Amino acid sequence: MRNQARRAMACLLAIWPGLAWAGQDPDAVNAAVRQAAQMVVPPDATLSLGPVNGAKYMQACTAPLAVSISGVAPYEQAAVHCPAPGWTLYVSVTVAQSEAVVVTAHPVAAGQTLAAGDLIVRREPVQLFAGRQIYADPAQLVGASAMMSLAAGMVITQDTVQAPLVIKAGQTVTVQVISGGVLLSVNAVAQQAGRIGDTILLTNPSSGRRFSAEVTAQGPVVQLQ
Repeated sequence: MRNQARRAMACLLAIWPGLAWAGQDPDAVNAAVRQAAQMVVPPDATLSLGPVNGAKYMQACTAPLAVSISGVAPYEQAAVHCPAPGWTLYVSVTVAQSEAVVVTAHPVAAGQTLAAGDLIVRREPVQLFAGRQIYADPAQLVGASAMMSLAAGMVITQDTVQAPLVIKAGQTVTVQVISGGVLLSVNAVAQQAGRIGDTILLTNPSSGRRFSAEVTAQGPVVQLQ
């Protein structure tokens, strides 16, 4: 349809030379779209625009171009509107946003415990992991185990690894007991292994009393009401 419109316009200009007018500068359209897109996309995103050469077949605009952006990243659309003489040109806009995330340095087998040498940080397109929890620091994953085989360069997400054990069964640990504004520390023996976020059973070696505590990055914690 676009080619048919161009041929029709060429025929009109050939029959009625008086209809000749200056076409819109595609570079001006390109600049207007990019300026408008910069206002609505993340600062670290890369923009790619679809063809703007169709502007040459529009009469040169005598007023500032107005641009509106619609759609959902990474694929959006810019509507370039000329108030006078009055036309609208639609241009596709691709937003490529990236983020520094932890990926595998080489293939990792299912069940393998991750070491520092298995992990690297690399910028990857956000659409590869949108909506899933990712990791920015390899230290967060050292000691974790792969729940499936991971290809080299694969973005590691929460659903592909099992968090490392930070407490082993039989280990003596320091438990933080918090009651209001009071903080006490007691030693206890873990009856269960635990990962951050788990609630495990421990035993006070002095009294033999068992109690539960939540495993945190700072160790087991008991919150008393």
